[in-house]
Amino acid sequence: MKRYKSILNIFMLAFSLSICTSVSAGTDVLFDKVQNAVKANLASSVSKKAELEELRIIKGAEYFGNSSHDMNIQNIYMDGYSGKNKVIYAIYLQDSSSQPVNVVVEASYDVFADVYVTARHLMKGDVLTQDDYYTVRQKLSKLPIGAITNKNEVEGKILKVSLTDGVILRSNVVLDSIVVKRGKKVNVLVEGDNIVISAKGTLRSDTEVGDTTNVLCEMTKKEISGVLVSPTLVKVKI
Repeated sequence: MKRYKSILNIFMLAFSLSICTSVSAGTDVLFDKVQNAVKANLASSVSKKAELEELRIIKGAEYFGNSSHDMNIQNIYMDGYSGKNKVIYAIYLQDSSSQPVNVVVEASYDVFADVYVTARHLMKGDVLTQDDYYTVRQKLSKLPIGAITNKNEVEGKILKVSLTDGVILRSNVVLDSIVVKRGKKVNVLVEGDNIVISAKGTLRSDTEVGDTTNVLCEMTKKEISGVLVSPTLVKVKI
């Protein structure tokens, strides 16, 4: 009896697998239509950055088959959520010779965004430029809290802390601006085509980091103009 049941179970399993295989083989055309419609709906209703990860047929699998390529989508709408990043869709299908039929699918998705990762070791007070970071596309669900996803919140901002390379930039490590007061002693770096000179100087006015300023150079006792690239450094191009 046990042997008979085992043989029967194996037969039923093989039969089920054969059915699944035949249905799967015939669903390509219709399944692609449904999948494309779901992708378009996710982009318009959830986010343009939403990407479909898995599509599961909940109801109406019997309508997929060898003749499914004749069916077209008449309507599609979101019918609720079944969990985090999981949407239920009701879809109405019809071919030229039948009444509309309804299928239900579950779409699992995630939203992707660009994050910004340090490209080298950066010091506290550095003004971020495009050379200081690179862009990586990541799932929002996997990002650390506060990760910056808007380039405008990175470019030209000032680091509050020193960072090693390979670190995702977060909102709590950058500042919009730092004002350095007149009379502050700063380092002066004079850069030319074939020359670099270091000197000391004094700011002649209150200046935001990243702005152009005048500095009195102690070496020459003359005022020169440069960019305050950090609270302690002015770069001068000649």
